[in-house]
Amino acid sequence: RVSCMVASSDDISVSAVICLGYPLKGVKGALRDEILLKLMVPTMFVQGNKDGLCPLDKLELTRKKMTCKNELHVVDGGDHSFKIGQKYQKSAGINQHDVELEAVKAIAQFVQNSIAESLT
Repeated sequence: RVSCMVASSDDISVSAVICLGYPLKGVKGALRDEILLKLMVPTMFVQGNKDGLCPLDKLELTRKKMTCKNELHVVDGGDHSFKIGQKYQKSAGINQHDVELEAVKAIAQFVQNSIAESLT
C-alpha cells in the first residue's frame, strides 16, 4: 500500500507498481481504493483468492475504475501471504513452491512488458 502512495506522488518517477497482497479492505471493513485510483503507471496485483484483506470481487470493481493499465495474478488457495493450506494443496494437486514460482513468472512477464512499453 505504501508503494502505491509513493508511486502516486508527483515528485517521484516510477515505471510500474507490483502489489503483493494489497490490503484493499481496512480493519473496519472500509474499502481502501482511493490511492489505487490515483495511479498512472502500470500496476500488477498478486493476490491469494482466500485473502480476507482483499476480496477478489472488490478488487475487480476497483480495477475497472482504475485509469492505469492493471493486471491480476491470483494465487489459487493462497491467503494474504500466499500461504496455501496443506489440505487444499492435496485436494487441488498443487504445492506451495510451484504456485509461488508461477507468481514469480507472472511478475517477471509484467516487468518485461512494462519495460518494453516504456521504451516505445
